[in-house]
Amino acid sequence: MFKYIFSLLLLFVGFIAQSQKVELLYFTDAHQIFPVNDVEGGRGGVARLKTIADKIKADNPNSLLLHGGDLCGGVLFGGMYKGEPMIEAFNDIPVDICNFGQHEFDFGVNHTLKLLSKSKSAWFSSNLKNREGEVFAGLPKYLIRKIGGMRIGFIGITDAMNTTRKSNRVIQEDLFVAISDVIEELKSVDFLVLLSQTSLKTNQEILQQFPDIDLVLTEEQYERESNIFYRGSVPIISTAGNMSSLAKVSIGKDKRSLIEIIPLDSSIPSEKYLRDMEVYYKKDMDLKLSEQISYLEVPLNFRNGIEGESVAGNLISDAFREYYDSNIGLINGGGIRADVPKGVFTLKSLRSLLPFGNKVCKILLKGADLKKILKKYARDTNGQLLHVSGIAYEYYQRQDSIKVQWKGKSLNDEELLSVSLNNYLMNKLKVDFEVLVNETDKNSIADYEILQQYCAEKKSLHPELQGRFKIIRE
Repeated sequence: MFKYIFSLLLLFVGFIAQSQKVELLYFTDAHQIFPVNDVEGGRGGVARLKTIADKIKADNPNSLLLHGGDLCGGVLFGGMYKGEPMIEAFNDIPVDICNFGQHEFDFGVNHTLKLLSKSKSAWFSSNLKNREGEVFAGLPKYLIRKIGGMRIGFIGITDAMNTTRKSNRVIQEDLFVAISDVIEELKSVDFLVLLSQTSLKTNQEILQQFPDIDLVLTEEQYERESNIFYRGSVPIISTAGNMSSLAKVSIGKDKRSLIEIIPLDSSIPSEKYLRDMEVYYKKDMDLKLSEQISYLEVPLNFRNGIEGESVAGNLISDAFREYYDSNIGLINGGGIRADVPKGVFTLKSLRSLLPFGNKVCKILLKGADLKKILKKYARDTNGQLLHVSGIAYEYYQRQDSIKVQWKGKSLNDEELLSVSLNNYLMNKLKVDFEVLVNETDKNSIADYEILQQYCAEKKSLHPELQGRFKIIRE
């Protein structure tokens, strides 16, 4: 009898232990529904994600699937379909909780709200606010989930909102202020998780100021690599980009985390329904993008434009300037997003270069204000240098000085200049200017459409480096 009772007791203790084991499944940056084919067998894809999520949830019902942010924009697929297929796939998997990335706002607030209306996931934000200072879209500012005998709290923050379409309908509150505002309300939880779209350095600073946080799930540090960092005993988990991996984090009330990184690679079978969806969108995209526009005589490498002049930047800024017959064309380096090999230049090549579909506008400003703009972006070392057409400039970082040449002469501060640029860049300008064509004007069209018209008029494309700008940082 004693042995029988002891066995029952062990079973009961085992059941309690299992009920308290919770598994958090985390992925981020789901820009593309089908696998990215830049490695053998491809990486990512919603069908593989569902296979793994279904298996883990079948083994342990005390599991939650979390998305860190960015399911819209960012790459060619996101630019074409604007996140809507991802919402459909997320509903089918299903994804339990979603944090915002800045790319959810690439196509305007109305589009973001449309995505939210179709989503079955729980969205929230601790630091995105509306004009009145309330949480964006009336969402919760934090979440608490009771699962496996635990109360798990979630804080969600989004950084770099200055890199998406600007709107006073969504405002990024300071990350530290936002966390301070909610963390006291989460004191009673057994485990506190931060879903974070910000840099590793900022995450480390957050943990220093807020030691109650037990786990940070953050954006990718490397496109093809997953990373686990620590500040003290607290993990900061960064899965690979384009949902190339899934982090399985087993947690308990003892605050310890057991972490497993699962690559979403060809070793994982694809769930049939979502695989059919992937195939449909792949075929649809290939069909739409197969049109030949021109022939490219030289390869375009967008990474060359991170630190200096690039032939891609020259090609695009020339197209902008010619479309409006402006004095100057400008394109921010961060708006150019892909390499294009030498050869047939298709609509796919073109849309890969400019995936965001920003509208191109025209403004009028003085030479002095143009110099201020060029100087501001010349200081940038993260890929936002301004590529130009119609002028040349040299920036000297030590002296913080700039020389601008226009029509073979030093540019006069009082000279009035017409400038073609995209609406993203225009909305970030902090100088005086007159808008001649804004993004709602009937003459304003998408950047890739302007480039398409420009390239179609030429039988071949041979953009060159011409010394249009030089950055001297010594």
